[in-house]
Amino acid sequence: MSSFDDKAVNRLALDSMALWKGCILASCVHGVMLAEYPFTLSENAWFGEIYMVRNDEGSKAALVFSEERELLMGMFDDRKSPRSRLVLSSQYARSHYKEAPEDIQDAAQALSLLFEEKAGEKKLPFVTTGFWEEEDQILSRDNYEDWLAHGGHILTAQMMPFEEAMSYFKAKCSMDDARMEIAARIYQERIKSPKEKVILKKEEIQVLEDTGPYNIQACRQVFGQFGVVFEGETEI
Repeated sequence: MSSFDDKAVNRLALDSMALWKGCILASCVHGVMLAEYPFTLSENAWFGEIYMVRNDEGSKAALVFSEERELLMGMFDDRKSPRSRLVLSSQYARSHYKEAPEDIQDAAQALSLLFEEKAGEKKLPFVTTGFWEEEDQILSRDNYEDWLAHGGHILTAQMMPFEEAMSYFKAKCSMDDARMEIAARIYQERIKSPKEKVILKKEEIQVLEDTGPYNIQACRQVFGQFGVVFEGETEI
């Protein structure tokens, strides 16, 4: 614990806008595949400007963006991190933001509620690494390699360029051409007009229904989290 307390602050080479776009793409893919794979419901979610992703290992990450898509902070729970024996404490969770401005520390304390685990009679946050934005830089008490090793890797797909990410999702999710095209179209419209609604067309909805008609309501809810509505609807 003391060795972590003594760490210096490092700048992480992360591109806020590129990462936001990567999160939107992952969400588009999640939305189009959810009808077939409803058990993936919790893999991607948006709560206003907070994006959360969970992977197959039970690890998760949360990113907080501003309304202008600027990355403000990130929090990570890596179940395979060697730090896992240290992390189940509010003190350790706060230590990742020790050098951050006070408003970031307050935000981190609030965000850590999403990372709580039962520890005896208490609920405590399980956080293995984190970062924050300050003066147009993404800072962390981990260097890039350690950040990646202790949680950053959860965002591997979100950090890929578009074409590489689409190839990754096609293989991982067994996406057919029709759903690849739907995901790509929604993505392009979403990043082009971030504050406008994107319409999922009736023929596209039918493609999703053909793969899982009983799960289409879950698709509607997930799409609605990031501004995508079904044709004929007026509210998200």
